[in-house]
Amino acid sequence: MSSTWQSLLQRQRGLGRSSGRRGLVLVELLLLLLVLLLAMVLLFMGLGRIRHQARLEQFGADMQAFAKVFEQARAGNGRWPATAEEAGPPRLDERWADGSDFGGEYGWVPPDAAGRPGMITLTAFSPNFPLELARADLLVIDRRIDDGDLATGRFRTGFNGWPVYLVGGNP
Repeated sequence: MSSTWQSLLQRQRGLGRSSGRRGLVLVELLLLLLVLLLAMVLLFMGLGRIRHQARLEQFGADMQAFAKVFEQARAGNGRWPATAEEAGPPRLDERWADGSDFGGEYGWVPPDAAGRPGMITLTAFSPNFPLELARADLLVIDRRIDDGDLATGRFRTGFNGWPVYLVGGNP
């Protein structure tokens, strides 16, 4: 009988020793949480880059869509519109009035008698709408919608390095 009690006591003591592993389990749990937190941070950073790329794509598509609106207004009226409002505000959606996702305000400069093409501009004269486009961003857009060179083609940089999209005529 005493040997049975002795083996039971040893088993209980053995269980008592495993309570020391609880500290190790806690450390492992904290390490797992740290790894998950790090993975979440990396995921959100990656999603931020993807979102930024999508905004750049949308900006390029907007510039091309706006150019089509002005070209359609010219085809319909036989002349270039003098103002963006003359092009038909219903045809220029709210993105024109709200400016780009990167700040700034859109503008329209019609072609002139000297044969220079019209320009859709994005400028940031107002401190309420700072322009948050880096040159690298503009190059990404230029590669997507034009020739990849900000000095030539329809999409280029103008005054203060702000982006312009040429409409009508030869760029």
